[in-house]
Amino acid sequence: MKNQFIKTMSLFMTLTLLASPLCSCGKKETSSTSYETSSIVNSSESSSQDNNASSKSPNVTTEQTTEPIDPDIVENPYTGLLEMDVENVGKRGIGITVNNCKVANPQRGTADASVIFEYETEGGQTRLLCVYPDISKVPLVGAIRSGRIGSADMCAGTGAIFVCWGADYTAVPSHVKKNDITWMDLNNYIYDSTHGHDADEVPEGRFCWRDREWMDEPGHRTGIEHCGVTRGDFILKCSEELGIDLEGETPRLFNFVESGTAKMTDAKDCTQINVYFSGTNDDALFVYNDQDKVYYKSQYDGAPQVDCNVNQQISFTNVFALYCPIYFRPGETEGERHKDIHMEEGGTGYYISYGKLEEITWTKPTPNDPIRCFDKEGNEIEVNAGKSYICVVDDDYYDKTTYSA
Repeated sequence: MKNQFIKTMSLFMTLTLLASPLCSCGKKETSSTSYETSSIVNSSESSSQDNNASSKSPNVTTEQTTEPIDPDIVENPYTGLLEMDVENVGKRGIGITVNNCKVANPQRGTADASVIFEYETEGGQTRLLCVYPDISKVPLVGAIRSGRIGSADMCAGTGAIFVCWGADYTAVPSHVKKNDITWMDLNNYIYDSTHGHDADEVPEGRFCWRDREWMDEPGHRTGIEHCGVTRGDFILKCSEELGIDLEGETPRLFNFVESGTAKMTDAKDCTQINVYFSGTNDDALFVYNDQDKVYYKSQYDGAPQVDCNVNQQISFTNVFALYCPIYFRPGETEGERHKDIHMEEGGTGYYISYGKLEEITWTKPTPNDPIRCFDKEGNEIEVNAGKSYICVVDDDYYDKTTYSA
């Protein structure tokens, strides 16, 4: 009787998800495995209205850390949740660089990422590093962009394989070689698609493609650099082509505890935090929804940040704002200037979860070291099980981040 009830409820939830509408990004390529997403709402409304409306979506699933019904499901080391196929144990995750400038939104595949890093690049623009534990289940992801030393280091600390489309070739190749970072540059494997929604037309030996159909949709992105996409099955083919070993242990991202039970030292109420990255991207906004127990992400004048694979605003149990030195590389000419992120110096920051904020310090001594966060007493902090959004911010802008109860 119990098993029949579970099957009935699973069927109901599946039918509900299939009934959800899509945004104008072409036909849906893959189903979402997101555990914390909500239907997109009118972006002209205020952020708090966005999130209140989102809480009513039937697509929202509250995270649980109860024993799995399926014994073949194990803990995802990037979230601390029981949600990963046991067959993926002993295999490395994947981190994919995604464009986050205004014209590159909405994005694809962000709702399925277990953890997202956001960081500044040249011109004050930000990019994302979307990290997934199981390459075989990575949905259509885009728009893919070029890698930087900073994003390579963020990825290396998670034990994942670093994937990008091009790179800062003056520094990235030597850096990843020196630090033994596994790197997959898709720049040499592009298919210049004209019917990009149909992945079946991508020929052998090509593992990413320009989705021109996506680019040409009315009111959507401009520029060929904002339409690059790939998918998990193509990444697996690329790894075979390049002889990349997928075996390896993935460390737990944080000191995860059961959702909602993390002890936070001198915690302050925080239902909203606005992270200032630069004059170009000054409103990375996270608004807490008490019903869903997650923070919904907005940006660029309060517009919900959307994964258009599933037409949902992305959301997270945990938000981190980590501050460290970020500055132009010395010796480069004006036209060559690149910004480097010096995470090896560590710094201060905030950990935000379940409507609370804790002031922290953090370290990452080498590219391959994971990020470690500590409370005021120097103890490693507890982190609620769930997805995380990690903002890596120039420490010059520490005072420009604002939060409220």
